[in-house]
Amino acid sequence: MSKKLTKQLMNYTLVIIGTILLAFGAVIFYSKVELVAGGVSGIAIIIQHFVKNVYIYDYLVAAFIVLFWILGLVFIGKDFALKTLLSSLVYIGATFLFSRVGFFNNLAEHFAGVNTANQVLINGSQFTIVYTDAQVGNYMLCGLFGGVFVGGGVALTFLGGGSTGGVDVIQVALNKYFHIKESISSFVIDAFIIIIGMAVMQLWVPALCGILSCFVSAVLIEVVYIRNQTSYQVDIISEKWKEINQFAQIELDRGTTIIHAEGGYKGDKRVILRVVFNKNQYEKLKDYIAQIDPTAFVTFTQTNAVYGEGFRSNKKSIKIRKK
Repeated sequence: MSKKLTKQLMNYTLVIIGTILLAFGAVIFYSKVELVAGGVSGIAIIIQHFVKNVYIYDYLVAAFIVLFWILGLVFIGKDFALKTLLSSLVYIGATFLFSRVGFFNNLAEHFAGVNTANQVLINGSQFTIVYTDAQVGNYMLCGLFGGVFVGGGVALTFLGGGSTGGVDVIQVALNKYFHIKESISSFVIDAFIIIIGMAVMQLWVPALCGILSCFVSAVLIEVVYIRNQTSYQVDIISEKWKEINQFAQIELDRGTTIIHAEGGYKGDKRVILRVVFNKNQYEKLKDYIAQIDPTAFVTFTQTNAVYGEGFRSNKKSIKIRKK
């Protein structure tokens, strides 16, 4: 089997596993306790809250996934639609599986403990919602573990080069047509869904746990995906630059750039050696420079995106998520 095919299969596997984890986190830890943490899941939970007698969460999720996929096809293009197709289909299938199969349904109810809080009559005319310590604990645990599964699932999907679709189609469209950064639109859209959930459902403890879950999810994406993609650029001014250059090319297998510069104070001619490398090579290069020339002037710069030979492909890719 060729390396290209092996890598492609690995990417598909990461996308499928990541999407399944994403659906697991949303169904098992969010839906039963009505924990709104943004995304497609959040919209479905808000609607489900007002449909008391029939469980339609999975149907709502499927409907919105299909709707947003069609919108992506129309307003963003075929490349986007193809990129999100696999994850969208797996997400819908996994959502139905975790929602309808008895084992997973019982598991979700077990983690949730009690589905709704108690309503207490105040002054004979007004109800207020009262939470027991056990219920608050269930909400917090569901928020924490839901964030872990959702964030980890999204990160794995991204590592596989996939996209997860959902409401983030809006983010891509806003970026395409109005040049609004996706990080900003992502925060605004998720915050809007959470605020709507708080306003119409008036379940304050689950809402706060939803915010906590969003934070945990973001941390997991940072740890698993963003840091995995982190690279470094180092600029080195040293009398031993030739030795360091050889070390970078032979030992690290990294290309180098030699920049001829002039000192700003005395006008001395100097050489700046520039190397771009991944995080696994950081300590090795730093230790070698310290060993061969402790007086070298070195600046390390962390980068989150390096494209080209030896790094990621510079083909355009869209990374978006759903919950």
